[in-house]
Amino acid sequence: MSPRKRKTDQERLPKVRRSKSPPRFQLTERDIEFIRAILKYRFLYLSQMEWLFPKASRRGMENRLRYLYHNKYLDRIILSDSLHSHKMIYVMTEKGAKLLARTDDVARDEIPWRRHLNKISVTHIQHLLAINNAMISFEIALSKSQEKGKIKLFKVIGTNPENHKIAVILKNKDGARFESAIIPDAIVALKFINGEIGLFFVEVDRATMTTKRWQDKVIVYHEYARSSELIERFKTNWFIVLTITTGSKRVMSLAKSTVSIGGKRGFWYTVSNHINPDEVLDNIWIRASDLYQGCDEGTHQIDKYDLAEKVSILDSIGG
Repeated sequence: MSPRKRKTDQERLPKVRRSKSPPRFQLTERDIEFIRAILKYRFLYLSQMEWLFPKASRRGMENRLRYLYHNKYLDRIILSDSLHSHKMIYVMTEKGAKLLARTDDVARDEIPWRRHLNKISVTHIQHLLAINNAMISFEIALSKSQEKGKIKLFKVIGTNPENHKIAVILKNKDGARFESAIIPDAIVALKFINGEIGLFFVEVDRATMTTKRWQDKVIVYHEYARSSELIERFKTNWFIVLTITTGSKRVMSLAKSTVSIGGKRGFWYTVSNHINPDEVLDNIWIRASDLYQGCDEGTHQIDKYDLAEKVSILDSIGG
């Protein structure tokens, strides 16, 4: 009988809970960058980490994340929904935040993480993961476009209520004025070679929003496009709303409700399975006006999602 092969630290580590006797390991600069990425995005799963660190092997990254988890530099959440089944979602910990503070030689309070940031509903986590898909995809794709000289500059912003609220003044049916506001899920701004500014508000729809709520958003965007604040704040006189949703049927539904109240060429749609660094700038986007025409009860379909022309962001509007 051959001798039993000795188990490695990785084989001994429990898979669904933190080990009481974590393995010793030497922190590396790459480990710190993993933690820094999770600080930035709050919730990341392995495929997103692979996008962010393409030179790291999948197995090697899994091993390092496992060590960071068992040594309390990271925590993890297991989602059991159909989209992220059996995938570990990595999140920050206090020990990880203190490590970054020491590494950057700053006070702990300067690291923008607190324990309550991890304590949100599963639905909220799923939404943030979908937003991160979009943000990471745009960042990587636009970085490559910049290297190739297709654009001058770009910025991808994760929004927050304090700094990125878009508000307009509307009138109700009685003529009373009221403020209506929205917060995009992300903002993408870029400067084309000719100096023109391109502005994109990103909406991630998981098919849980009512038609009424979506149309309220469309109205705010429509009015904001005509406001003086757009130029004052963003240094451009136009923007496009990029909506990422669950499938072609949902695209058709959102496009119809958009066109019916006056939203047209400035509203583009795609489905979530195209949101990755290789495709996000390609011909995956479809304009609401290429699917429907008319308004109110007279809105009618002019094409199907699968047959309608898809457009590319840079080729369609690149200055």
